[in-house]
Amino acid sequence: MFVADLHNDLVQRMMIGENISKLTKVGHTDIPRLENSSIDMQVLIVWVSKKSEKYSYLENAKIMYDQISSLANSNIIIPKTLSDILNAKKNNKLSLPIGMEGGEALENNINNLYYFIDRGLFYFGPTWNYSLDWVTSSYDEVYNQSKLINYGINKFGLEVIKTCEENKVLIDVSHIGEKSFWDIAKNTSKPFIASHSSVYELCPHYRNLKDDQINEIKKKEGLVGLNPYPFFIDPTFKKKEQIYRKKLTEKLKLIDNKNISKSNKWIEKQHFLQKQLNTIAPEIDVFVDHIEYVINLIGIDFVAIGSDYDGLDCLPRNWNDCTDHHIINDCLLKRGFSYNEIEKIMGKNILRVLENINY
Repeated sequence: MFVADLHNDLVQRMMIGENISKLTKVGHTDIPRLENSSIDMQVLIVWVSKKSEKYSYLENAKIMYDQISSLANSNIIIPKTLSDILNAKKNNKLSLPIGMEGGEALENNINNLYYFIDRGLFYFGPTWNYSLDWVTSSYDEVYNQSKLINYGINKFGLEVIKTCEENKVLIDVSHIGEKSFWDIAKNTSKPFIASHSSVYELCPHYRNLKDDQINEIKKKEGLVGLNPYPFFIDPTFKKKEQIYRKKLTEKLKLIDNKNISKSNKWIEKQHFLQKQLNTIAPEIDVFVDHIEYVINLIGIDFVAIGSDYDGLDCLPRNWNDCTDHHIINDCLLKRGFSYNEIEKIMGKNILRVLENINY
């Protein structure tokens, strides 16, 4: 079975000096755990939406790209084509394509996009939670719309989208606002994806996709990578988390008071909460409900998994890290899905999309 996961923020830990080439006891992933997991292709993410204390957005993104590229060895490849991915699977190697979340690194210069394209950029997500001059995020469209200078995608933004399409880079619509989403949909002819989003009808969170958006992704022959973050799958989780977090106030303050960088504090809090919040997290069946909802809405050929490993402070209960990735497969089996259907969900569907764009 080919297994792909569409979103992982492991590089953030590399940037604070963690040696993730060795087995670690924190977070969701490191290279040994990925190699021992069921995952064949793990998309690693360049994310620079929070400004570095040392570097420009572009410089920081280049460093992150270098960090991920340095992971390549005799058992790991950084693929640039579909053939690379298929050959890696055939030879039992781990594929680590590189995606970008948030367009800050472009610094409003299309030539900076070409720099990453030339290095084999796998997919490009125009925003994280912060809007840019040329595209608006889901967070800002919901909570800061009156403050937005630009609403949706402007002329430069359309140039970015066109450039990606022309150069076999997938567009990722997770995190972008509804206006931005529909601007992209109206101006694209090739498949695009949502790498790590879930279903608004089941859990009305601003990061989730509404039914008309999910249908549009099918129309464009893309796919939806379902995200297991409890805030995105369980509408009751936010209240539970707020109550439980109050019990952790003093321990979280201790992390805040440490003489470390903002990045270190964010990651240390994340590692702390990953273990604490699991006790109140929903069962994996709640996540699989989202998978089934999308299948029932648009069909099994348009569904994938985008775990957001190392970008979350909590996974569903008893799902501790990437070595537990197979429990998605186990839950689908219990619900009566066949091997071929599960393989589509777990990874084969993204191969279909890549073939469609001639990656």
